[in-house]
Amino acid sequence: MNPYKTAAHGIPRHESAAKVTGKALYTGDFSLPQMVYGMMIRSPHAHAEVTDIDLSQAEKTEGYIGALLPWEVPDTFYNCSGNPPSPLLMKDEKILTAHPLCVGDRILAIAARTPQALLKAAKAVKVSYRLLPSVHTIKDALKADAAPIQPHLSQNNILASREASAGDTEKGFEEADYIFEDDFHTSAMQHVAMEPTSCICDFTDGRKLHIWSNSQTPYQERRIMAELFGMNENDIRVVKPVMGGGFGARQQLHNQPAAALLSKKIRRPVKLINTREEEMYASVVRHEMQTHLKFGVTKEGILTAFRTEYYLNAGPYTTHTPTIVAAASRKFQYKVPNYLFNGYSIATNGPTAGAFRGYGNAQLTFGRELMMSRIARKLHLDPVEFRLRNHVQAGEKFPAASAAVTSCGIEKCARRCQEIRREIDEKEGLAHNEEIRQAWGVSFACHGSGPSSKEGMSSAVILANDDGSIHLMTGSADIGQGSETMLSQIAAECLGIPFSLVKITAADTGISPYDTGTFGSSQTYVSGNAVVLACQDIIQKLVHALSDCYGSMDITFGEDKKFHIPSKNQHLSFQEAAGQVFFGMKGAVIMGNSSYKAQESPNPFAVCMVKAEYEKKTNSIILRHVIEVVDVGTPINPLTVIGQIEGGIGQGVGYALTETLEHNRRAGKVISSDLLTYRVPLISDMPDIHGEYIESFEPTGPLGAKSVGELTTVPVAPAIADAVSQASGREINRIPLSESFFIKPNKK
Repeated sequence: MNPYKTAAHGIPRHESAAKVTGKALYTGDFSLPQMVYGMMIRSPHAHAEVTDIDLSQAEKTEGYIGALLPWEVPDTFYNCSGNPPSPLLMKDEKILTAHPLCVGDRILAIAARTPQALLKAAKAVKVSYRLLPSVHTIKDALKADAAPIQPHLSQNNILASREASAGDTEKGFEEADYIFEDDFHTSAMQHVAMEPTSCICDFTDGRKLHIWSNSQTPYQERRIMAELFGMNENDIRVVKPVMGGGFGARQQLHNQPAAALLSKKIRRPVKLINTREEEMYASVVRHEMQTHLKFGVTKEGILTAFRTEYYLNAGPYTTHTPTIVAAASRKFQYKVPNYLFNGYSIATNGPTAGAFRGYGNAQLTFGRELMMSRIARKLHLDPVEFRLRNHVQAGEKFPAASAAVTSCGIEKCARRCQEIRREIDEKEGLAHNEEIRQAWGVSFACHGSGPSSKEGMSSAVILANDDGSIHLMTGSADIGQGSETMLSQIAAECLGIPFSLVKITAADTGISPYDTGTFGSSQTYVSGNAVVLACQDIIQKLVHALSDCYGSMDITFGEDKKFHIPSKNQHLSFQEAAGQVFFGMKGAVIMGNSSYKAQESPNPFAVCMVKAEYEKKTNSIILRHVIEVVDVGTPINPLTVIGQIEGGIGQGVGYALTETLEHNRRAGKVISSDLLTYRVPLISDMPDIHGEYIESFEPTGPLGAKSVGELTTVPVAPAIADAVSQASGREINRIPLSESFFIKPNKK
């Protein structure tokens, strides 16, 4: 039975109506007086040196306003990632460059009065290049004769490395009855958010900078811009309008620094929106991965040791890569006494990689879970039971971790998946003949709830009105996942007021309080805890104010969400108490505030099962069903949770089947630069989706909640690969599967 009145109820998101009716305002919908349109002129080469920039024909184009050249910007390295400052985030990127290190590098920016004039002017810009040698693969970048791509950081193209260990792996392998090892590869993947990278920058007076951008991290954007331009942060305001998705792509600065300086130079606001083609070849991608995995296991099916060599292709710039490697080292969810993780960030001239839903976890989980299934079958064990036998439980620790797991519903997830699987097979059967073979695959996964105790921080301010309605202010950026609705539900639940009485303002650095940003699956847990603490603060302030009004010191706020005044035998709701305080003898304005610095990052867990079909004659595969059951603690908004599960499955299907950013590496050109050549799954490709959650209770979370957003993508690809492997009888070590199989639609 649901003990809550507002939380754990499926409330439609408050912005939904505006979105479906076209009333929601995205960055591209805004317009300022005298605003012009900007565009980046980007390198078509993977490695080159600019020898000349000729603007003479562009300057003759009607509507042309001006250009910002690479020698007109600060000659300063920075790191574009929207994370708080960290020694891991090395500075190696420039606002504009005359020495491009990848296709899509920013050379110059131009402006024109209209989008049409802008396109004509851009085509008229002539940039001459001297081509330089380039490397695109991890293997080539690590060769002894490979030229260093970032020589001020590394002479061997290893930008950073990370080791995490527990026990003695060599001893663990000696104690094992069996050793299993193999290599795995995952491809670079684009985010393909519906809304392209967008910003409007108004720096016309050169003193105050106002930015509208679809950013996941407005406060980090402000900080980085202030550092680049030598400004005080209070002279920069960043506003995040309604967003059309992020998935990590908006957790770094893209065009904002150049757009701001262009605005300053031409003394007009500049709107700069990437084309879809630019999104494909010039925005960040999920890291390509290569890994070698080695497991030691007893004949009873107990893990004795695990070791991995984990390589990520960073592209030419560090961005998030070292922190992604570090995050991956913390996601091994099985009990193993001997553990060794060695991770490496490798520089290449490939596409710049950055944050992407899963943050390094999706890549490593792919190989790990395929190996877990192989080991189980080699030992004649059920793959689910083998995993459960070795899985951590509440009170136990992940390998090399300092904190224990505080809640874990993995077995409930597995049992519910098995129930749904049985129901499907009872209805459909499981084909297995000479031509058609169907099989089930399985994968477990975990993630975190916030990036880490070093990074996760959020703040909330609550202003009470005299009618008991409240204005909730938070720095949390809603990027389409529904965090504003979820945080409003938490506030309404804690204060005992109707959801309709909560107004929220978020992600405006000029108004809302600080938040590290929307990344690391942090909004429910980190921002949610900040809201809980702010509610507690405003309750205590109301208690003190009521004590002044009534001259009574024994006033309390009970579990029934009432203020109890024993001396008057009165029980006031939040709304009644607010009215008393505003209009009482000692009128007061009541405001609560608090910040939450994450001390934990509790793990949500998921189990995914996939039914795949293999047709021998055509070497084709069809995905029939995907089941995913997730342990989210308390689901603050069940509708949103299910939406996250279904969306995560869709993204995982693309990762497994078809999505890869292809390059002609000899020519240094991007091949898949549009949505015809970069294959996102269509509705006809999608399997039947069965997404559910189970409820546990996370003792450190707001109302018992933990995260859901990133986790849901992580187990899908390995479960698909496992199912296809079983159906086809072929071991699978790399994705996308379209490299080896013909993909048939599930629906005609």
